[in-house]
Amino acid sequence: MVRLEDDHLHIARVLEALERALSVPPDEDVNWEIVADIISYLQEYPDTVHHPVEDQLFDRVLDKGLTPAERELVHTNLAQHAEIIGATVQLERDVGQILNDIIVPMDQLQDHFKRYLELQRAHMRNEIHHLFPLAERQLAEEDWQAIAAQTATQADPMFELNLGKFASLYEFVAEATS
Repeated sequence: MVRLEDDHLHIARVLEALERALSVPPDEDVNWEIVADIISYLQEYPDTVHHPVEDQLFDRVLDKGLTPAERELVHTNLAQHAEIIGATVQLERDVGQILNDIIVPMDQLQDHFKRYLELQRAHMRNEIHHLFPLAERQLAEEDWQAIAAQTATQADPMFELNLGKFASLYEFVAEATS
């Protein structure tokens, strides 16, 4: 649970940095390379490591005696993971087009980023305030041990390893969120 909570803090910082990267004065250009690196990080760690761990956690919670409302909350959360992944892929396409000098309508681009940021933030708030406490109430120590044994121990490439393109991205995130 500590790892998931730490991940949320890191993801929140990355989303803040993304927002700041996109919020440039009208006479300046967005640094699309930084934006592409942020999206790459979001795909490489939250979408492929963090969310699958949460999926395993919440699948196990579904096996417990939940109320219909709690079940619905968990199912909605699991569906949001797929929605977030799809929204990340859309942003990757948009930014890839921009980097390849293909015109992307600005209003469409702004809508995609706004939707993504709102979705991610609402999703994390729901997990922090409702789903993580539900998991802590429902799961026994042996459940937590089984989840830990099943989940990959892949390190966060930016906040733990701080290597390659994610080292310079970490510097940008740290500057943007301080």
